[in-house]
Amino acid sequence: MPHSRVLWRLLIGLLVAASIAGGVYLWRTGNLSPTALRDWLDSLGPAAPLLLVAAFVAGAYVGAPGMVFVIAGRLAFGPWIGFAVGYGGGMLAVIMPFVTARLLRRAVAEPIRPRTRIVRWAFARVETHPVRSVILIRLVVWFNAPLSYALAITDIRLRHYALACAVALAPVVVVAMVATSWFL
Repeated sequence: MPHSRVLWRLLIGLLVAASIAGGVYLWRTGNLSPTALRDWLDSLGPAAPLLLVAAFVAGAYVGAPGMVFVIAGRLAFGPWIGFAVGYGGGMLAVIMPFVTARLLRRAVAEPIRPRTRIVRWAFARVETHPVRSVILIRLVVWFNAPLSYALAITDIRLRHYALACAVALAPVVVVAMVATSWFL
């Protein structure tokens, strides 16, 4: 195994261990409780939803699960602001990696060759039916940043991609809002 790969794994392991240790410490001292979290969010004022959206977008770049941010928005801000934060943050979280990959791609990029038959079928239709294909794919994988990178290599236009994501993610966020409400 190359030396740099070992260092990266060691660094990631240390970050995970530090995150777990910090969470346990905060929980044991009482600093990580629903009331403490609510007080902290109240102290942030109107910047709290914007910070969650920024965290959502940053999380998309590192592969954090987007549904966690949608549910956190619902729990922290209620159904209406939570929907706006989840949907707006989700849209930014799938569009920003797409735009970034478009800006960084080479002129001659290798086309994506998915291994599974259904994904190969969906990607083959991106060229002919871009909006329908992206809606179909996004209804299955939701806030997946690697999918945004993969679609950025295709010839789909940004406006078609954004429209398809907007259509596909709306019902996903609504279902998350309703499902989260059942547990409150």
